[in-house]
Amino acid sequence: MRGLVIAGGVFVVVASLRAFRLDDWPLYLAYVLTALVLYPPRVEVLPGMSLTIPALAVTIGFVYIAGLPIVVLCSVPALVFAGLHRVLPERWRTWLPRVPYGAPGTNGGHGSWIEDFSPSREALVDWGSFAVGLGIRWWAASAVMPEGRPYTEAYAITVGEFAGYAFWSLLATLPVYSFIRPVLTPDHKQRAAQQDLALIMPLALTPFVFLIAYGYHTHGLEGAIGWSLGSCGVHFLLKRLTERRRTVEEQNRSLEALNRELADRERLSAIGKMSSVVSHQILHQLGVIGLYADLIRNTEVPSDASDALAQARTHARAIEGALGDVNRVLRELLVFGGDLRLNLYAHPLASVIAETVSGCRAETDERGVVVRVECPPTLTVTLDKLKMTHVLTNLLRNAMQVSPTGSEIFIRAVMRDGWVEILVSDAGPGVAADHRGKVFTPFFTTKEEGIGLGLAIAREFTEAHGGSIRVEDTSRPGATFLIRLPCDHTL
Repeated sequence: MRGLVIAGGVFVVVASLRAFRLDDWPLYLAYVLTALVLYPPRVEVLPGMSLTIPALAVTIGFVYIAGLPIVVLCSVPALVFAGLHRVLPERWRTWLPRVPYGAPGTNGGHGSWIEDFSPSREALVDWGSFAVGLGIRWWAASAVMPEGRPYTEAYAITVGEFAGYAFWSLLATLPVYSFIRPVLTPDHKQRAAQQDLALIMPLALTPFVFLIAYGYHTHGLEGAIGWSLGSCGVHFLLKRLTERRRTVEEQNRSLEALNRELADRERLSAIGKMSSVVSHQILHQLGVIGLYADLIRNTEVPSDASDALAQARTHARAIEGALGDVNRVLRELLVFGGDLRLNLYAHPLASVIAETVSGCRAETDERGVVVRVECPPTLTVTLDKLKMTHVLTNLLRNAMQVSPTGSEIFIRAVMRDGWVEILVSDAGPGVAADHRGKVFTPFFTTKEEGIGLGLAIAREFTEAHGGSIRVEDTSRPGATFLIRLPCDHTL
């Protein structure tokens, strides 16, 4: 396949040499001189992919004016600069433009065989595709203009452009350009940029091709050269856009690096805060355990053995309570860092609330608090029962801890505007206005005992269900937490 492309290029060059006419020498000279000026401007639109928009525009435009000989002449500027690269001293070469020879739609002019006079198979494929694309343009335009003056009719150039870009687009889909694989990376952004480039090329070149042909038709060589030089405007526009893209990409990289640094700092801060809170709670309970263990060890044997046994049991219960607090802290840490994947099933909400209240019955009886539940028995919600029970348990325990003895805690569930709303209200001191935005933050707590994970876990689990949780503004004393869950939760 690559051999066919190279052979096609050779065939076009032979046809180009046979098409030379001495009478057209002003056209050839004007093209070469203009191309020498327009070849250096180039834009690296993608890493490893450069475009010479003005040079391509003047080459394609002069194909419709001067015919196939332009295929041979288009290599003259590249050969001149390549020769200068070979003969000039090294310190001067850096000031000269490096002029590759390539076709749009392939490697964007990334070949380097003309620069070092060492043609490779890949570079020859690139050259062949470019030459054949130019030849197809001329033959297609000439087919609709038998007298060989396609620049006089816009439809002839239109046919030629369609044929030329169709050929380049076809070659771009074939496995003939192995040397551009580093450019066509699997990255989606790079592929999107490549697709955008395939659209930019005809939009940038074709209008100037028409204008160059129109300028020659109306004002002769002066008009063609004038519009050829005018194509530099597209070059500077693309260069400006490319520079802006690079600036934005650099800013994005800096922003991403800054975000990573901030995330690392926040994570370290959270770890430090967590370590401080957890250490404080565990050390406090270990101190309690050590205190009661010391009391048991140093207890004097009273005359009545039953008193000693009762005192030992009291101390043992205190130790068990401290161990329970330590286990609760560790369990909350495990739950907070656990998996948020949901095991969703339809459950009667009344039974879920009833199980939550039943699980906290011992604590409510101990504190002398009454829990009132209002929930329609037919209200069914698709949820993860274990996680939602954990949410309600955390809210109910918070309410019990702040409610005075003999007060009531209300749990109400209603359907409103396509959402299930669950309200948990207590008769405690309420939540201060400046704390309402913080109570769901991990490790934020106003209690002497606790690590501030209960409400954070409640928010994580509720949001995993597609819902929300917040502190309601109410006129009644105490605090009211509102949970909103979607009625039809889908996986």
